[in-house]
Amino acid sequence: MTAANTPSKSGKFTLLISIAVFTAALVVLLMTAGLGNATQTPEARLPVAVSTGTITIQSGFETPINVFGLVESPKATSLSFDVAGQVTRMLVEEGDVVSKGDILAHQDLQRLNARKRELQAALERANADLTLAKVNSDRTTSLVERKLESAQRLDEARASLNVAKAQVSEMQAALESLNVEIAKTTLVSPFDGVVNRRFFDEGSVVSAGSPVFGITSIENYQARFAVPADVVEQFDVDEPVLVHVGDIDVAGTVSQRLPTRNVQTRTVDILVTLNSNEKVRPGDMAILSAFRSHTETGAWLPVNSLSNGLRGLWRVFVLSGQSNATIEARVVEVVYTDGNKAFVRGALKDGDIYVDEGTHKLAPGQMVAIPGQQHAGAR
Repeated sequence: MTAANTPSKSGKFTLLISIAVFTAALVVLLMTAGLGNATQTPEARLPVAVSTGTITIQSGFETPINVFGLVESPKATSLSFDVAGQVTRMLVEEGDVVSKGDILAHQDLQRLNARKRELQAALERANADLTLAKVNSDRTTSLVERKLESAQRLDEARASLNVAKAQVSEMQAALESLNVEIAKTTLVSPFDGVVNRRFFDEGSVVSAGSPVFGITSIENYQARFAVPADVVEQFDVDEPVLVHVGDIDVAGTVSQRLPTRNVQTRTVDILVTLNSNEKVRPGDMAILSAFRSHTETGAWLPVNSLSNGLRGLWRVFVLSGQSNATIEARVVEVVYTDGNKAFVRGALKDGDIYVDEGTHKLAPGQMVAIPGQQHAGAR
């Protein structure tokens, strides 16, 4: 029994010694690590170098805005016949360039020509009646002068003469009216332009006032903009401007600033006459640049200088001194941003030095240094 228990006691003793040695080694390692940290070089404790800028407070700022409009022709119309009838000839197609006075279409004239011949015959009869009435009036006048006819007979003759004259005038007026109708059966271009629509073909029967052609002027196009009331004073009549249409910029001149305001949108229309029609078509979207003034007091800062704050606000890190200083967080409100810069207002003073980038790596109370001043301090 004694010989069997001796190896067991010896093994326990060995285990205890091993544990003691391991514990001692661990303590030595921890002490060595502490001493190593205590003897770090001064460079390891240098302030973090940051890029900075200077706060400039201003009492207001301007923001760019785009005013949208449409390109339109200064003259555009739908041509139609004044009288109903059948279209017999169409002389132009869509896209054709026409000049003022060019004939575009004709209507059938058979019915009007027949009516004209009827009126001409009636006019000839009225002229014959007028001739007879004049002869009777002259004869009666001669008889009355010779005391061979009563004065009443002369009055009747003169009245018949006046009736015959009136009938002739009536027929002449009817014939002139018919000639106007015949002229209206020919459709004529009212100005130089381009045919943009053709609504009928030969053989179609159209009613009076039905559009037959659409024509737009070939004069310089104009763009109409609905400008907000607070920026409309920026655009004076005859002022040169630049209009963005599609992928190109077109020079133009403000030709009109309308005196009335749109009741629904509260905007004021301005018309810009373009200097060239090249690569521009009526109906194109046009953009006119303007600016809007704001009266808020604040400063412009790079967006990279802002970091998230509490309750939806932002913060800016400001140096407490000119060099090797700690930073403190100032709460600001973003009034406007264009993606690169932001106009902010809040706990900032003119001349404050702020960190303009890398704010996500910093924390309030951290020591920082401006790179140029850090080396001067080291010397």
